[in-house]
Amino acid sequence: MPGPLRCISDDIVELLRRGNGIVDLATAGRAGVGGNRLRRLADTGLLVRLAPGCFASAAVLESASSWERHRLRSRAFALFSGSRTFLTGWSAAVTWQVPTVGRAPERVLAIRPAEAGHSVRHGQYGDIRVVRIPAGQACQVQGIGLMRPGWAVADAARMGPILPALVAADAVAAAGLDLDDAIGGMAGWPGIHRARWVAEHADPRAESPLETLGRFACLQFDLPLPVSNAWVGDIEPEYRVDGLWPFHGVVFEADGALKYDNRPDASRIVSRQGEREWRLRRLGLEVVRFGWDLAWRRRAELAGRFAALLRDNPPDGRPVRWWKHVPGVGAVEPEAADWPSPGPSGVVLPAGWER
Repeated sequence: MPGPLRCISDDIVELLRRGNGIVDLATAGRAGVGGNRLRRLADTGLLVRLAPGCFASAAVLESASSWERHRLRSRAFALFSGSRTFLTGWSAAVTWQVPTVGRAPERVLAIRPAEAGHSVRHGQYGDIRVVRIPAGQACQVQGIGLMRPGWAVADAARMGPILPALVAADAVAAAGLDLDDAIGGMAGWPGIHRARWVAEHADPRAESPLETLGRFACLQFDLPLPVSNAWVGDIEPEYRVDGLWPFHGVVFEADGALKYDNRPDASRIVSRQGEREWRLRRLGLEVVRFGWDLAWRRRAELAGRFAALLRDNPPDGRPVRWWKHVPGVGAVEPEAADWPSPGPSGVVLPAGWER
């Protein structure tokens, strides 16, 4: 009688790697790995069955973030459900590696074309809606059905909190993708006004979720909107700042999750940051820095800091010199449409935007 299994063999580890964290019975069989081996690994706790015939590493699941666990469950559900089923909403977005913030959804969500049947299935492993899928919005990627990123984010915006959807929409817009095409295929769907709001206020110049959070503080608390990733300098572009209020001469810098501890170049990083801030102040700019805790958990406090600096530096008719950043090109002169209003945004958030 064989002894207890203590590790996953190399051939199955390779199948997991090739399957983006999931190995299914069909793929394993084609590689000469019998289903009994996978089931035995699941019985010993080394693999976890995420859907019928679809397995993930228990060790990987245990250490994974909630979003990575959702991605793995989504992939397993898509493999189990077949090629006529397409992941949508956050289940598709996280599979596309669109930036995510906040809590991952509890349920995997997918859709099927109307001609595939007329039932809505709420199963143990995920939910499937039957809808009309516009041409070009569904695709097959790495063996599973996926709705395209614009559709995925628009669908997520319809059904969930606005801020995480705006973070994702900024990334999709920065990639040159359009949410409006997807929204056109959702006419009359519940929550479509939320998706339209997100599409309208997405900023393709934002380059990180933290920058989006900083801009959202201005939307939420009716402050003037900054220009994302503007170049500033005396007579030519010198530094690119995360956010700029050109009429007020105020800059925000989103510090992200940069860690100085145990880095051999920590002193150089701190020195460069200090030199950069000194130069920005010499250009006459006020600088406010913030990180994740302030922007995510204490956004009212962050908005208060923004408001105080904007109030202390009112527009005087002489905006600072700045340039628009164009990816692949660099700094270019801003056009009239690139200038923000010096006054409050006046934007109204959708009702129930937090849920």
